Amino acid sequence: MISTVVSLHPFGVSLDDLGRAVVVRVQGEVDAATAPHMGEAVDGLLAERRRIVLDLADVDFMDLHGLAVLLRATRRANGDGASFSLARPAPCVRRLLELVHAEGDLTILPDGSEPFDAA
Repeated sequence: MISTVVSLHPFGVSLDDLGRAVVVRVQGEVDAATAPHMGEAVDGLLAERRRIVLDLADVDFMDLHGLAVLLRATRRANGDGASFSLARPAPCVRRLLELVHAEGDLTILPDGSEPFDAA
């Protein structure tokens, strides 16, 4: 039996600037081809020392390339006095974090928190 995995969402990154914070929404698959795009959006905001909430509710898949972006952004935010947190990580993201025991290394907003409420 051959199964095909189809992404529910085309990959995309969008920004909602709320003044006091920026909600970065990611959708689709975050892998070697797309993780750099997510990283560029986050890095640009970290350079401005913005408060960032990364909404991962619409992520269909994330591999270690995406995880590397999350960990780098967390380290950079902690070192630069910026703020970086995750909101509504999709089940695939939660599972990846659990597999590599990284859930304690990232700031994850409580379940059910809307990114706009947290920002």
